[in-house]
Amino acid sequence: MVNSQFAVYFPKNGIGLDWNYQYKPGPYPKTAEERAAAAKKYGLSIEEYKPYPEEMGYGDYPKLPDIGDDSKDPTYPYDLPEFKRNFNEPLNVRAEIFGGDRYDPAMRPRFSLAHQWTWFLGTIGGVMLLFFYMEDYKFGRPVTAKQYPGQGTHYLFTPK
Repeated sequence: MVNSQFAVYFPKNGIGLDWNYQYKPGPYPKTAEERAAAAKKYGLSIEEYKPYPEEMGYGDYPKLPDIGDDSKDPTYPYDLPEFKRNFNEPLNVRAEIFGGDRYDPAMRPRFSLAHQWTWFLGTIGGVMLLFFYMEDYKFGRPVTAKQYPGQGTHYLFTPK
């Protein structure tokens, strides 16, 4: 149990939520009033607010566009510039994927997929060709047979 003297040191965030269970999305909005309340809850206009389909299980959480950090304007004065987001801005459901050091769906690949496959299969094929071609040519230190000073036994396991 948290006493009130201790709780004053932890101020509420901008939307007035104290604990993690209060961040949980509400039930899927079925009426226009519920949609308007959910849009207000997430700081979106009614036209912008579109929830995920009900069968996905995200409740009233808004379906936001998939935009990576690299696609956002780097010169915009964000409230949190290290994350390129503003205070109280809702996060995408898959926000852990779209970080600054992660996937960006709008990114144009440097090389086409055919180019990547060509280099990959060419490298694997080249290594296999070298392996099978060089199979008959063993590399190693050139050594001769062990040389002894004469014929006969050169070791004893029992004392004389």
